Amino acid sequence: MNVILNFLEKHLLGKLNRIANTKIIRALMNAGLTAVPFTIVASIFLIINNLPQIIPGLKTFFEATILQYSAIYLIANTMALGSIAIFYVAATGYYLTQEYQTVDKINIDSFTGSILAIYAFLMTIVQVVFIDGKATLVSDLTSEKSIVFNGVSMGSWITRFSGQGIFVGIISAIIAVQIYRFCIIKNITIHMPAGVPAGVSRSFTALLPTIVLTFVMLAIITILAWVGTDIHSILAKPFGFVQELTGSYFGIIIIVLLIQLLWAVGVHGTAIIKNTFINPILLVALTENMDGANHIFAGDFVNMYLFIGGAGSTLGLCALFIFVAKSKQLKILGKAAIIPSLFNINEPIIFGAPIVYNPYLIIPFILAPLANVTLAYFATKFGLVGKVISGIPWVSPVGLGAFLGTGGDFNALILALLCLCLSILIYFPFFKMYDNKLTNEEQEDIVAK
Repeated sequence: MNVILNFLEKHLLGKLNRIANTKIIRALMNAGLTAVPFTIVASIFLIINNLPQIIPGLKTFFEATILQYSAIYLIANTMALGSIAIFYVAATGYYLTQEYQTVDKINIDSFTGSILAIYAFLMTIVQVVFIDGKATLVSDLTSEKSIVFNGVSMGSWITRFSGQGIFVGIISAIIAVQIYRFCIIKNITIHMPAGVPAGVSRSFTALLPTIVLTFVMLAIITILAWVGTDIHSILAKPFGFVQELTGSYFGIIIIVLLIQLLWAVGVHGTAIIKNTFINPILLVALTENMDGANHIFAGDFVNMYLFIGGAGSTLGLCALFIFVAKSKQLKILGKAAIIPSLFNINEPIIFGAPIVYNPYLIIPFILAPLANVTLAYFATKFGLVGKVISGIPWVSPVGLGAFLGTGGDFNALILALLCLCLSILIYFPFFKMYDNKLTNEEQEDIVAK
């Protein structure tokens, strides 16, 4: 274990910290948080619609009353998820511009950056194909010439506003903000005289960057159309590979292992690995599950089953501190940390026990979520629990988050509790050794005094 930790500290942590502190990564982390309310709102109405399946006794009542209005309230579900890429793009453009504004002290406007990001993304939505040397919009093709353009049928471009478009949206936002930033730095703007209202001045300042962005995006669209593709089709292949990797058991194991190893040396592994790189994939998988797909690793699967009480599944360890520990130090820590732990906040445990660099607790800290992911993955794969179809707050308590995340599956609630019990069993022998060590030290201190 020491060899592994020393290797991480020497060769990996510095690089990961540098990546995590880049402007783009910080912007993406904030953008991901912006999208969360929309997934939760969409899930609320999806759960309402599924209540008759959750509680069969409600079926007759719901069919006669609430379900009569499902066409209305499901608009919220459809538009919240069907437009999720736009929210992601707007937030990425805003926060990335804000990074350059606050860190580099560049005089650029965050709202303008957000609008330009949306504009760039919207330009990628339409599909262009060259037929006999003539550029034609796919939606303009007649039924006689109806084709499937790189696997996307005529008119289905609207799905690109959903989770499928998130990664293209991120790239579009980055391009838009970089062009905006370049134009401001190089003074490629129209300056209005003093006394002109701020809103008018901002709009003229953004005019030339908008023109430059337009020609850049048109050039990209034209080049890709000439070779018979577009940016969405290009990114679909590598993204499909990454999604398959994160959807496999061994892929998830690698992700969880990296997160835990980083935490073990005091680095916020969840923020660096999950919040930055994995959450967009989980969001796409969630939106596809809502449309009938069967992704196991989707939505908040991690906090539902793996990180019960926070990274390392430490809620069980906190319970051991309170109810089993003989050490006064651990008992006091457990009582202080139990409330945050119930809501998946465990920094008090990680740094208070501590778990960081602690040879007694690092091993179960890594093993517990790996055991939980094994149990949860195969329980979902074999249909013992439902797939994740609802967005939930990551602070949802154990069992409740799993119940809501699966649209009201009681088996998911039971599975989450089983994961909690499994983590307690894994922590117990290591906890006992550590507790005995601290108890002996406390007794020696008493004797010495």
